[in-house]
Amino acid sequence: TIENIASAFRYITACLSLYLDNLKLLESMVTLKQKIEIYRHDTLGLVLVINGEIQHIENYQCMYHEQLVHLPISFCDCPQTALVLGGGSLFAAYELLKYPSIQAITLCDHDYTVLKLMEHYYNHAKTVLADKRFHFVENDGVEFLDSDKTHYDVIVNDCFNLLKESNTYGYSFFKKMNDMLTDKGVCSDIIYRHIFDGTITHDSIQEIKKCSNIALSFVTVPEYPGILHIQTIWGKNKNIAQTCKSTLNSFQKKCLETNNLPFEFYSPQNLPYYLYLPPYIKAML
Repeated sequence: TIENIASAFRYITACLSLYLDNLKLLESMVTLKQKIEIYRHDTLGLVLVINGEIQHIENYQCMYHEQLVHLPISFCDCPQTALVLGGGSLFAAYELLKYPSIQAITLCDHDYTVLKLMEHYYNHAKTVLADKRFHFVENDGVEFLDSDKTHYDVIVNDCFNLLKESNTYGYSFFKKMNDMLTDKGVCSDIIYRHIFDGTITHDSIQEIKKCSNIALSFVTVPEYPGILHIQTIWGKNKNIAQTCKSTLNSFQKKCLETNNLPFEFYSPQNLPYYLYLPPYIKAML
């Protein structure tokens, strides 16, 4: 039954995970690389599942993707180039394309089938794939990073556990991505594990501090085990600071001046709120 399929999701079997039931299976396919499923939940909308892991839930996605993209861009005046690692759901790319200054977005994902499936079910995906600024590369992320010589104003990691990959390959992926930034560039990454896994959180932040300026935010990601996570914002950009009080991005400033915000959840006027760190996090660091 569909209920049995839902109970088999890997994230649901974790001890700190969201549980969903009454899911209706809309589509299921197996590519050469993975199993992809689309479900519908009566309250939360579409649910994307890859290899048994919940990737996103439609009605939660703006809380995640808007902060993933717009908070780091608040430190950058007029970003022109962006790289998205993973992000086959195209939500991060969609948020990046809201900026008139963006001239080119490269998205690297290892399976184009996900993008086509998203295009079938989501209007935002149709918009992204039709935009001439968007460029897709079907490749393994590690191979792409090893070969790409481009420098970017914005890099969004929606793919790797950067600490794990650094330990596996014997070099710092944090430094690698930092070196791919322009002088005004910013990286955005959600630490793979929840805040209760203090070791991974602490070690990830310490690795970033070795090579970059850094700011942190506290973010809710209901789809991921543990739900509460740390977003890291880092790079060569000298404006990146935990004490920043107002957005430095020209488009966000204009949106505030005209009271015309193209966001559902994020607001640049709340920057001090996003950069507030609760005592639990400060004590852990």
